Formats: sequence, C-alpha cells, structure tokens
Amino acid sequence: MNYQCIFSVGMPRSAADTLLSLPPRVLGPHERALLQEWLAAAGNITNAYVSARRSDDPALRQRIVIISGPDDRPSHLVHAPSGLRSWVLLSLGPPQRIEEFDTLRAALNSVQHVLTY
Repeated sequence: MNYQCIFSVGMPRSAADTLLSLPPRVLGPHERALLQEWLAAAGNITNAYVSARRSDDPALRQRIVIISGPDDRPSHLVHAPSGLRSWVLLSLGPPQRIEEFDTLRAALNSVQHVLTY
C-alpha cells in the first residue's frame, strides 16, 4: 500500500515517514480487549480488527484496521511502532492524515469518542 499523508501541524515529513516505516508491535490481550470494547460502543463503525493472518496484506499485518463506511475498505489504520510508546493513526481519507497518540484509547477515541477515561 502506498499512502500519501497530510501531516499534523508540527510533525515534519521525515518524522511521519519514520513512524510509518517502523514495524508494528504485536498487540497484547488488554489492547485487544480495549479494541473490542470500543467497537461494541462505536455504533457507526462497521468493523475493526487486528490484521494477523499470514494471507493478509503485509501493509496491514499487525495493525488495527477500522472500517467505517458502507464498503469493506479500511478508513483508518492504527498501530504501535515497535520500540516506541506511541500509537499512530493513519486516516485514509479523504483527506489523508497521520496522527500520533500517547495511548490506544486516545487513538481510537479520535475516530469516534465512545470510551471514557
């Protein structure tokens, strides 16, 4: 997959490229449970899942895939880059953009705010 991103203010293109190039780390059980909690509460999100099958597109593997439209195309990708403590949200748009969050909860709530702190 090739993504053309519009970057958040203050995030230089090289920083965004680095975040996207780092491989995603494997999600833990608590993070998977949080994703399921968010999906159950997010009424207009069609589906959200962790892409983990060998047959999945390598660009999606180990990322959270969010589908919010009527078709099966992803609208957002979320992952924690290996070796970092942040979460990256890639909105596939339009417009396309990349954002960085301190927590998975914050990243998911930026798509649809349904989880309390």
